[in-house]
Amino acid sequence: MSAGPAAAVALLDLKEVVARSVTGLLYAEMPWMVEKYGERGRLKCLQDMRYNLEYLAPAVELDDPAMFARYATWCDGVLRSRGVPTDELARSFELMESDVAARLPPEQAQAVAGCLRAGVQVLRAAGEG
Repeated sequence: MSAGPAAAVALLDLKEVVARSVTGLLYAEMPWMVEKYGERGRLKCLQDMRYNLEYLAPAVELDDPAMFARYATWCDGVLRSRGVPTDELARSFELMESDVAARLPPEQAQAVAGCLRAGVQVLRAAGEG
């Protein structure tokens, strides 16, 4: 049986913890974001991390990385229209993969990683174009 359904439930159960962790990691890695976006930006980032997890869960449940890649492309367009570079979104997905890997059993973490990597791949490809 696929680990996707259990991983999707776990993602939603851990949504707040992971969203806060990834937001903190992103801001720790890119301290200039505090000056660029301010506290309001940090709160929007946290909200966006929650949304990312809510869109990630069904893709993981269905074992459909392309579904998450389509979301990543859409999300990138929205964020770029608000001045957020593609690299920041891609990096947040990479940090999310690491964070989730530390919280979920390996089989579930792999199911999540496959979808997140599809998102990163499409974003990195867009950034090169």
